[in-house]
Formats: sequence, C-alpha cells, structure tokens
Amino acid sequence: MGADLYMNKAYDKRMEEHRSTLDDLGEHPSPEELEPYYDKIFKQGDVYFRDSYNSSCVMWAMGMSWWDDVLPMLDKDGNLSHEDTLKLINMITDAPLNVSADFLENMPDEWKIDDAQNYLKEKKQMLVSFLRRAVETDDTVGCSL
Repeated sequence: MGADLYMNKAYDKRMEEHRSTLDDLGEHPSPEELEPYYDKIFKQGDVYFRDSYNSSCVMWAMGMSWWDDVLPMLDKDGNLSHEDTLKLINMITDAPLNVSADFLENMPDEWKIDDAQNYLKEKKQMLVSFLRRAVETDDTVGCSL
C-alpha cells in the first residue's frame, strides 16, 4: 500500500509507447516478462512517484499525511491542479525531516542515522523534483491514495 502519483499526460504517453509490446506479451504475462517494461514505465521520480505507507514514508517523516494534507486538495478525478501542486511543493519544501524510531528499527542493519536521514532527504528531493516537473511541463498530477 502506498501513495501513487502520476504525471497524467507523460504517464499516458509512456504507456502508449509500450502498449504494443505489452499487448504482445498476451493476457497473463509472467512477472519475469513484465519486469523490464514495468521498470521503464514506473521508474521512480520520472513520470511516476510512489511513497509507501510504512516507516519510510517521506510524508510521515515531514509530519504530514497523504490523506489529511493532500486528499483534500484533489479534484473529483483525483488530480492535483497546478495551483495545488505548487502549494504542495511549498509545504514539502518548508517541512523538516524527522527519522522516526520505527524507521530506525526497520532500516538496514548496516545503516547509521546519517544513512536514514540521507535516504529521506533524497526521497523528499525526488518528490519535489517530480512535482516541479509536472508544473513545468503543464501536466496534472494524478493521485491514487
């Protein structure tokens, strides 16, 4: 489970680029057959962004919630307007990151606190870059929360 964000026009274009190949795989392709295309279509931070609902959730690390803070901004089709995307960018940019005790317990054993902070910082930067690119390319952001 998680928050899935899509740059609508760019994602649709990406799907169309791979449509014939995906169709050629048949009705029930194996995970192995899908994997190379899945990685191209759902490359994190490109035309798609995912934030899992677990201790690594970047929104939670900023003291925010996809449901409480973002859901009320969505239109009836589940999209962020450009104005609300800019609002969200400002909210995220201004928010401090906090590494939760739960994240510390669940991070890889070899990680130190700096690794956890860097992971969340990079994820936050990827989210902001994703949202900015949507605004710059005049795309809307579809949200499946």
